[in-house]
Amino acid sequence: MNVIVNCEFRFYQTPDGNVWTPSSFKYDFWLRYTEVFDQVTVVARINKVPEVSADWLQANGDQVKFHALPHYIGLVGLILSLPKLIKSLKKIIQSDGLLLFRVPSQTATIATWLLKKNRPYAVEVIGDPFDVFSTGVGGKLAAPLLKTFSTRTLQKQCKKALGASYVTQYYLQNRYPPGENTITNFYSSIMLDETQIIDAPRTYQTKARKLVFVGSLEQMYKAPDILLKAFAKLVEEDNHYQLIMIGAGQHLPSLKENAVQLNIHENISFVGEIKSNEVITYLSEADLFVLPSRTEGLPRAIIEAMAQGLPCVGTKVGGIPELIPEELCVPADDVQSLFTVLSKLCNNVDELTKQSTDNLEKSKQYGNQFLSEKRKGFYQALKDKYTEIHTKKLSN
Repeated sequence: MNVIVNCEFRFYQTPDGNVWTPSSFKYDFWLRYTEVFDQVTVVARINKVPEVSADWLQANGDQVKFHALPHYIGLVGLILSLPKLIKSLKKIIQSDGLLLFRVPSQTATIATWLLKKNRPYAVEVIGDPFDVFSTGVGGKLAAPLLKTFSTRTLQKQCKKALGASYVTQYYLQNRYPPGENTITNFYSSIMLDETQIIDAPRTYQTKARKLVFVGSLEQMYKAPDILLKAFAKLVEEDNHYQLIMIGAGQHLPSLKENAVQLNIHENISFVGEIKSNEVITYLSEADLFVLPSRTEGLPRAIIEAMAQGLPCVGTKVGGIPELIPEELCVPADDVQSLFTVLSKLCNNVDELTKQSTDNLEKSKQYGNQFLSEKRKGFYQALKDKYTEIHTKKLSN
């Protein structure tokens, strides 16, 4: 059986027909679906390019093919590409196979509008549009409308879905509940090899002074601006603090300017975008991980930090409180609370050691082997139910 998976990530295609990714969703990510399904068709925006960049990774391969959607960017691009996008989506959703939408997703929203009434589909809920648009993305006028529309759309998609999986254990399920007969499960999308989990927790003999942040700077979802302001207060308290910021995007130049204005530029290293295996090196050399996000599903960056035995500080959004203790989760956009919690934890060696122990143990729940069994069970249940429905249709 074929599984047709939509993805909002943008890919690149070379003249030989191969599809490439600059970072996420490389070939081995899609192999998780082949543990149950015979073929995976990825539906995504694809930009045709003449050649491959040296650091790109191949996304297609044996059992994994791609269906190209127009390569639009932003709301204006979506509107201009809409006729071609609708035509392409109509073609793929009429194909044989189980439709599986990774939501929230613009293309999944359009696809579900185009579906015939009795065409079954499933969803993997990986984020929260309510929180995303609450940050003001889309502008002051559009953001409230987009928040209401996207939230209601995702609620309807989950209610009507044949199956729904969530990256959180409780948070997303409460806001986007499944239907009465919907097959449900929860598991993270993270690919955490057991070799990435250290053998023993850290024992802190000295105070934590080297902090690390990992997150895209293309949008301000991870609140790096809030982190800089809180970090400036830490430096004012003790100039030995250092902050490593890993991530790239359009806001990187302005953040560097902010660091200068706050007089903390000598205490910060802006690393930019690096390969995933290099992130582990930075995590292993740090004392504490911080992610003051404004919106989240279940952040893989925190899980990867936990696997390195790092104490973590986050915010009370998405699934973060499911990962770290309540007292280490501060309100989003609250500079003073973030500073207070960081200062208290960084200066308490006993608590740092305890958090390292607790986080390392928790990270084992997100190892590939453990999560693979949960995903496989969900996909098998979907396949069995879809086969049952399809067989009944043929017999009628």
